[in-house]
Amino acid sequence: MKHFCYLFEAKSIQSYLLATNRLKEIVGGSELIESLTGDDGLFDAALAAVGGDFECSRKGGGAAFVFTTDEAARDRLAALWPLLVAKYAPELEFVQARGEGDSPKAAYDAATGKARHDCDPETVDLRADRNRLMARLPQGGPLAVRNRRSGDVAVTYSPSKKDAAPEPVDAVTERKLLQDFRDGKALPNRFAEGSGKDEWPVNLDAKDADDGRPRVFPFLGEDRTLALVHADGNGLGQLLMDLGKVADRQPQRFIAIFKGFSAAVSRATEQAARRATAAVLKPDSSGGLYPARPVVLGGDDLTMLVRADLALPFAEHFVAAFAEETAEAFELLRQQQDLDLPPRLTACAGIAYARASQPFHMLHHLAEQLCKHAKKKAKATLPPREDWKDKPPSQRPIVPSTLAFHRVTASLVDSWDIVLKDHLTLGGLRQTLECYAVDIAAPLPSLHQLVELQRLLANPAMSRGATRELLGMIGNDPLQAPSRYKRWRELMREGRQHPEHPVLFKRFQDLLRNLTGSEPQEDLPYGAANEDGLRCSPLGDVETLRSVRNCSDSTMSAERQESE
Repeated sequence: MKHFCYLFEAKSIQSYLLATNRLKEIVGGSELIESLTGDDGLFDAALAAVGGDFECSRKGGGAAFVFTTDEAARDRLAALWPLLVAKYAPELEFVQARGEGDSPKAAYDAATGKARHDCDPETVDLRADRNRLMARLPQGGPLAVRNRRSGDVAVTYSPSKKDAAPEPVDAVTERKLLQDFRDGKALPNRFAEGSGKDEWPVNLDAKDADDGRPRVFPFLGEDRTLALVHADGNGLGQLLMDLGKVADRQPQRFIAIFKGFSAAVSRATEQAARRATAAVLKPDSSGGLYPARPVVLGGDDLTMLVRADLALPFAEHFVAAFAEETAEAFELLRQQQDLDLPPRLTACAGIAYARASQPFHMLHHLAEQLCKHAKKKAKATLPPREDWKDKPPSQRPIVPSTLAFHRVTASLVDSWDIVLKDHLTLGGLRQTLECYAVDIAAPLPSLHQLVELQRLLANPAMSRGATRELLGMIGNDPLQAPSRYKRWRELMREGRQHPEHPVLFKRFQDLLRNLTGSEPQEDLPYGAANEDGLRCSPLGDVETLRSVRNCSDSTMSAERQESE
């Protein structure tokens, strides 16, 4: 019996959502993507319209992989769906492919380019389709009116506000601003079940409101700093390849294996997001509004706009809960399908802090780079790949849960490599430890000890006078700081200014030793030189957390400290 498949994936989703900095357009775009392939969404309606018996191995997050034994039904879907997407989500880039084979696995391999196509020689597989550029319509000439926020060709004008001229609006923005999308109900409900649309902000400024319900993002007083958090699971690609090998041996199980695995990971991600929301965001709701706005939640990915002081606790809770939820989901999947799976998956996160006026698409790019950097640092702690690559998934080492963060202070958002080299390194001194572990046992600087160091330096007995001056000097001119640091050490040891200083200084030394992995140096609060000849310090990271008013009483960090 022949099996046929149709594969669809939306591309560059974050760029599509973050094309402008108007929160209500981001909200509308998120809701639009959520309703595209989500439960009871447009794709389900398309399947019902074309008829036929379809099975999905993956559906959600802007992607859908469907299989059938009815070639005509598959072809009807392949002809209808691109037209629906073009109308429903204008300018959304996507890739698609068809395949056929003697089993669902063979059809999938043909559609993804892993096997030769025996059907239409002009059929393009999913891998090749990624390299095709989609034409953007309408193509505007030099005289075309454009949306001033996105730069795209305008197709209409927004309704005029009081004392304001109508604003040119492009097709994408017009679609995002439809009432059904900009109210944003489905995605927030996955972060806080039962939460109403009026519990989440849709505007960064009251002046952007046009429906009498401003729902303005609840910033911390006059401070309009927020954070873009991006989290991504570790080792998912390798695990999918391992499951593919199982399906190669048992092709009849292909759909069940990947459907079950996809559902397990998606469920774990959603539960982790809900736990982080309940633990961090719900208690700090202001004026009935959560201090955050979901952007993407799909597969093992999360993208979220969070008030700056809550971003680190939120990311910490999410990656910790993700590991716990995948452990539970994988145990259930083992019982149901007898699969060899790792004990759990972990996740890494990147946090980009900035003023609300910074371009969100640039912040997302930075947050993605920070997340990748955290992954790289985490993977570097594993034994050599040759020692475990042939072992089954359940016996391989687990990548630690880590995160990295940076506060943007320049007018332009540089790449992380440039920031690290040009902004955070002076001579042989680097003002960051780059990456912190959420896992207590990981051989990396501990996040909870960094938070404790932040608390310690915020202690009223230490935070005034010489300590504050020293922190500022180390951050701005570390080459001139040794003499001040020497004097500060003497004052702290002798306790001349405060009787608690000797005890606090000892704890400061202990934390510095633990975080840098070397004995505290006499000249500056930096560790010993590493293999690259650089001396690194966590005090630049402490200064970043202080400047964004990070919630230093992070419940999770405190609990972990007590557990040790």
